[in-house]
Amino acid sequence: MKRFQKTVLGLGMSMTVLLAGCGDKGTDPADGNGKKPEKLETVTLNFLYNGYSKELLEELKGKVENHFPNIKLNVMLEGKGNMLEDVVGAGISVDAIARSAGGLPGTLRDKLVTDLTPYMTKYKFDVNRFSPGVLETVKSYSDKGEFLIMPYELNNSTLYFNKSLFDKFGVPYPTDNMTWDQVYDITKKMTRVEGGVNYKGFKFSALNLAFRNQMGLPFADPATGKTTINTDPWKKWVESMVRFYDIPGNEPSAEDTANFFTNQTLAMMAGPSPLDLLPAAVQKGLDWDVVTLPNFEGMKGVGSQMNAPFYSIMPNSKYKDETFEVLAYIVSDEIQAANARKGHVPVLRDDKVLNDFGKDLDILKGKNVKAFYAEKIAKPVPTVLNDGSIRAKLSQIIDTYKTSQQDLNSMLRKAEEDANKQIEEQNKK
Repeated sequence: MKRFQKTVLGLGMSMTVLLAGCGDKGTDPADGNGKKPEKLETVTLNFLYNGYSKELLEELKGKVENHFPNIKLNVMLEGKGNMLEDVVGAGISVDAIARSAGGLPGTLRDKLVTDLTPYMTKYKFDVNRFSPGVLETVKSYSDKGEFLIMPYELNNSTLYFNKSLFDKFGVPYPTDNMTWDQVYDITKKMTRVEGGVNYKGFKFSALNLAFRNQMGLPFADPATGKTTINTDPWKKWVESMVRFYDIPGNEPSAEDTANFFTNQTLAMMAGPSPLDLLPAAVQKGLDWDVVTLPNFEGMKGVGSQMNAPFYSIMPNSKYKDETFEVLAYIVSDEIQAANARKGHVPVLRDDKVLNDFGKDLDILKGKNVKAFYAEKIAKPVPTVLNDGSIRAKLSQIIDTYKTSQQDLNSMLRKAEEDANKQIEEQNKK
């Protein structure tokens, strides 16, 4: 990876690109006298995306090119044979990359970032437009308090439920601001066998809820480099969650997603946005609603840490100013509001933008849509390179706890040993 990092940083630009145009309010390029250049050249910028649909990229490309008449945005999707190493190795100069939150540690490790602070100052970008917690979290990724990435939406977790099952069994619906203890009690009431059908009360996405956990627990100690997953705080978190699967009949299975959206025998789920799966489920008769992610007892109002896909400007781009203006436009009120109407949680605090959430989606009419964006971002914890693999180990422990025939302490010790070995191997590279 060090070899790749040197390749990225040392590669000469093979394409001459220049971005100019009318940016969002307060961000138009200008000369030293504050005057816009009279003649603009049509140019191309190269953006490389991971985890994005082709349709959404083409839509974004159209908006950017319409807003900046002199810009041609070349959007590329990462995939087999077209990863960043391949693109750079082919002599294509990448100006910006877009990745999911899971790609953050590697992006920071390989120094595929540029401090955006000078550009924010130069183009009068108002960081106070961000939702509470966004600025603090992004700055925590740098020892110097730099602004190394541009988050463009929030992946909040919620609890969604099947209203028909609650009606069937005469149990009150879940509500906003519940505790996990209250959800546990509801799960016991909803889990049952009736008419030969096993109805389950609750399933949660261990991968997501562990990744940006509400207890603010890091996966490793930055001082020692060792994992922390076999410590008392993590054990408490795991025990609080696996108890749901100790309820007879509520054991987790690979079919639980289908049990909620298709079979409709699962009463509640907690995790990332379900909006991509809901249209088909609603057509099959699912009557659903959503509430905020529950809190731990004594931690009312404490949300999860920020989980956000992001852009970063490549350090060898010769046109950082121009690329920054495109990113500023992507987090403008115009784009954020348009995305919010389609069910993407904005990174902005503006009520006008937030109130547009879901307006273009028929499946959200009459639903508790505020639950999707109500969660407050918790204080950040240190990000380490092996976040992804360690959270995967925790998720596996939770999902296999009931079938593994092992006690929880043994599973945590084994995960700790494996994680530390992986960390040591990674540090040798």
